[in-house]
Amino acid sequence: MSDTTANTEAAPAVENVQTEVQTETVESPVAEAAPAAEEAPKTEDASKEEEKKPEATKSIDRADYKNNRKYDPSTQPVTDDPVKIRNQVEFYFSDSNLPTDKFMWETTGGVENKPVSLKTICSFKRMQMFQPYSAVVAALKESAFLDVSGEEGQETVKRKKAYTSSSDAQKARLAASVYVKGFGEETGSTQFDIEAFFTKFGQVNLVKLRRNEENKFKGSVFVEFKTEDEANAFVALNPAPKWQDQELVIKKKKDYLDEKTQLIKEGKMEPGTSKKKIFFEGSIKGAERGRGRGGRSGGDKGDWKSRRDNDQRNGFKGGRGRGRGGRGGRGGRGGRDNRDRNNDNNNKRAREDDGDKSAEPAAKKVDTKTEAVEQQ
Repeated sequence: MSDTTANTEAAPAVENVQTEVQTETVESPVAEAAPAAEEAPKTEDASKEEEKKPEATKSIDRADYKNNRKYDPSTQPVTDDPVKIRNQVEFYFSDSNLPTDKFMWETTGGVENKPVSLKTICSFKRMQMFQPYSAVVAALKESAFLDVSGEEGQETVKRKKAYTSSSDAQKARLAASVYVKGFGEETGSTQFDIEAFFTKFGQVNLVKLRRNEENKFKGSVFVEFKTEDEANAFVALNPAPKWQDQELVIKKKKDYLDEKTQLIKEGKMEPGTSKKKIFFEGSIKGAERGRGRGGRSGGDKGDWKSRRDNDQRNGFKGGRGRGRGGRGGRGGRGGRDNRDRNNDNNNKRAREDDGDKSAEPAAKKVDTKTEAVEQQ
C-alpha cells in the first residue's frame, strides 16, 4: 500500500470505530451509541479536585469517549488527485486494513471478495475530500490492485486477487513495523501530519494512532513500512528524527512488545485490564480474556501479582487457563479439561495491529499473544 492511505470512516449517519491504517487511521462504521446520561452538577469540592488534575486528564470527556478522538478529515483540502484517490481506496481493501476492519470485512465477505458499491466507499469521511465522483471512478480504473465494474453511477469495486490469510505474511508485517512515541496532544489534523512525517522515510502501509481505554491518543503510534529493510533503516537513523523539535522514542514494534511482555513476567508491570474487543478476519476477540481474569465481578485488580506467582509455579501451563476462568471466566466453575483447552489453542488466530485474520488458516499463537500487550 502507499503512503497516504488510511481511515475507513463510517457511512453517513453512522459512527466510526478506529482501526487505523496505512498512513492514517482506519475507521469502520458501527451503530451510533445512545446519548450519554446527563451529568449531575459538580459540587464546589468536586470542581476544586478537577482543577488539581493534569491538563491531559482534564481534557478527557468521560460522558462520551468518542469526543476524545480529535481526528477531523475536513481539515484537508478537496482534491481530485488520482494518486491520492487510488492510495486511499486501495488501502481500504489492503491486507493491512481489510482483516481488521469489521465493516469492510463483512461487506466484502473477506476471502469471498464480494464487490462493494463505490458510492459506499465514497461516503467514508476521509473519502469526501476526493471530488468529483467521476474523478474517483477514473482514478480507480487505472488501479493495478482493484477492479471497477458496473454501469455509470452504479460502479462497484473489489480486489483483483482475493485476500488470503497467511501466517508468514503476518510475521513479515510485524517485522516491517515500528513503535514511535512522543507526538504530544492530538488535533484534527494529527493523523495526516504524522502520515506525512513518515512518508519521508519510506513507503508506508499503515500508521496507527494508539489510544487508551477512553479513546484518547497516547502520543505513540505503530507504523508499518512496506518492507522490513525500510523499518530497520528508520530505526537506525542517526541522528534520530524529531517531531516538531521533540525527541522521539523509536524501536521495532516486536522489540517493544517483547519488552512489555518481559516486564509483566518479572512483575514490574501490571498486565493490562483492557476489555477492548479486537476484530480480526471475522472473529471478535479480547472481551472473554478481560472478563475471565476477574470472574463475574472483575476480580481484584491488585491481585495480579498473586496470579502471576501462581502462573509461574504452574509453569504458565494448564493451571493458568483455569485461573483465568474463575466462576465467570472461560473455564466455568471447574475449568475445562486439557482436551478442551487444547482445542481452544488450535482455534486461536494471529493478529497484528488491531487484529488480522481470515477464515481458513491454522493457529498462529505468537501474534495472538502480542495483541494483548499492544494495549499497554
